[in-house]
Amino acid sequence: MAQICSSAMVSSTEARVQSKLNPFAKDWNPKERRSEEERSLFFTFSSGHPLGRSQIRRFFSEKYGNCVEKIALRSKGPEETPQFGQVVFKKSTLPLLILNGKDEVKFVIDQRSFWCKKYQDRNTRHGNGGQN
Repeated sequence: MAQICSSAMVSSTEARVQSKLNPFAKDWNPKERRSEEERSLFFTFSSGHPLGRSQIRRFFSEKYGNCVEKIALRSKGPEETPQFGQVVFKKSTLPLLILNGKDEVKFVIDQRSFWCKKYQDRNTRHGNGGQN
């Protein structure tokens, strides 16, 4: 007759593992993409020292691989040089990786300052939920 060692027995309360998963969370679907806002960084240049799309794309590609979906350059007026913009990444994890827990990061690209922070849609940023 085999003996069962009491130290090898595990009670049902000890066997329960506390999960941190949300049982009400939406099922993960790898085909669903995050919004552009969630995959974006807002950037600014030093005054009078803008960068081109190709310089920005090259910078991120050299550091993180083929990761940029699109880049939008903006200025305050139609005839002015770009002063700021938005870079949209293919994956939503990249803005988090680039910011590394900081609110804002500075890079130097071709001897020009390039500041990045989390992108926020204008309506979200002003807290009016799309209402003007």
